[in-house]
Amino acid sequence: MLKTILVVSFLLVTSCAGSLTKIPASEKKIHASSELPEQPQQQILDATRNWMEKYFTASAEPVAFEDRQEGIITGNGQIDYPCSWPECLTKGDWKVSFTMHIDAQDGLISTRFRNIQIFTPPSGSDSVYRSGMNVQVWSKRDMDAIRPKLLELNNKLVAFLLKSRN
Repeated sequence: MLKTILVVSFLLVTSCAGSLTKIPASEKKIHASSELPEQPQQQILDATRNWMEKYFTASAEPVAFEDRQEGIITGNGQIDYPCSWPECLTKGDWKVSFTMHIDAQDGLISTRFRNIQIFTPPSGSDSVYRSGMNVQVWSKRDMDAIRPKLLELNNKLVAFLLKSRN
């Protein structure tokens, strides 16, 4: 029985430690490219601006930068931290903020997610108070949870752009 407890404890500790691996800066950026056949650059930029204004809920302006000549639009977004049941006990009220940079050309967009940060709101009880934090994503576990959600967000933008060309 003691041997089983030691083995289970060891597995728990090593699995937790492995998931808290610090990720290099190069892996903190997420990139996707999508083809938008027969869609001109200006139409892509207009529809992207509309989509950002409709769906981005960050505290900052949804569209942070736009250069129509260069085909660039950058937005500030925020999503709920993607947690599974056990994590949601502690991370259920966390938010993920990010910058979504779109580089548009005729028939093509390139999307980059940068400045990915986790926001934890203030919390407290009668005896202990913890102020909220806003920190860059640094752990592999967090990035592995966030990456699919941001790529899904990009897919929603692409679907919106394809639908808007009609």
